[in-house]
Amino acid sequence: MGWVTLTLRKRELKQSHAYYQLRDLQISREKRQLARQKQYETASVQNQQEQALMPIKEEYRANRQSIMDQISDLREQKKAANDSETESTEDFDGQISDLQMELSNYQLDYTEQVDSTKTFYEDELAMIEEEASDQETQLDMEQTEVESQMEAISQEMQAVSEAVSTEIQNSTIKLA
Repeated sequence: MGWVTLTLRKRELKQSHAYYQLRDLQISREKRQLARQKQYETASVQNQQEQALMPIKEEYRANRQSIMDQISDLREQKKAANDSETESTEDFDGQISDLQMELSNYQLDYTEQVDSTKTFYEDELAMIEEEASDQETQLDMEQTEVESQMEAISQEMQAVSEAVSTEIQNSTIKLA
């Protein structure tokens, strides 16, 4: 009768082992889903960053081009004034210098805006990375626990199988 109880225990262990195998598979799927979600969110934030930087870059390029055109015009006017020697070129130098200073200020403003925007989105990316890392760590810990449970159940199933075999041999009727 002992071997019947052991056989039932073995069946219970097999069911538990199958449950842990299923959970291990689910954890693996959750990890892959987490990786896909992280990749999607990262790409989304990077696209948002590009969208936020685009108007800043376009405004800077337009302002820069306008100032460069003005400087170019002033240099041509200065060259024409030098050729004709009728006007003083000092006014042109002052205006060019003012425009170059204005361009330098635009460049500083542009750099500050870009850095500020990038910092914001880098913080967003860091938060995504941290959340994903925390979830992955939690899944890794659960998977380790599940694998150790499966190993313990496998060892117990082996011991129960050997005990069933021994019980069956001991309970056989011996004819002398």
